[in-house]
Amino acid sequence: MLQRVLFFLGVLAFFSSISPSIQAQQSKPSNPLTDTQKEGRRIFQQRCAVCHTPPTAIAKRYGPALYKEIVEDNEDTIRDTIMEGREALMPGFKYGLTRPEIDSIIEYLKTVKRPSSRPSNNRTAGNPEGNSSTGETN
Repeated sequence: MLQRVLFFLGVLAFFSSISPSIQAQQSKPSNPLTDTQKEGRRIFQQRCAVCHTPPTAIAKRYGPALYKEIVEDNEDTIRDTIMEGREALMPGFKYGLTRPEIDSIIEYLKTVKRPSSRPSNNRTAGNPEGNSSTGETN
């Protein structure tokens, strides 16, 4: 009986010691999103993420990654690009998104951290075996 009690106390002590670290990982972020930024995130995920985020860990994205450092101080250029698009690169959304929706996307993008660098999969028709910029094989 004493062994069971000691075992139980040991298990309880173990879980008590790891509980604070689990709670820290699950705690709310220090800068929660505003309602406008949440709306921007929702619209970005529905309308923009297909091209501006990689669909899988090894796939490359169609458009550039968008994050805080790119957007800040370039709001007018980003807004114009979203509205008018870029010939042969990106469609315009001036008929599909309102100005407040575009502004909410921009506000959300100001909260996005720069994506971490990872080895890219730059296989091209001319260089199907390796990295097109360095000549290294994958």
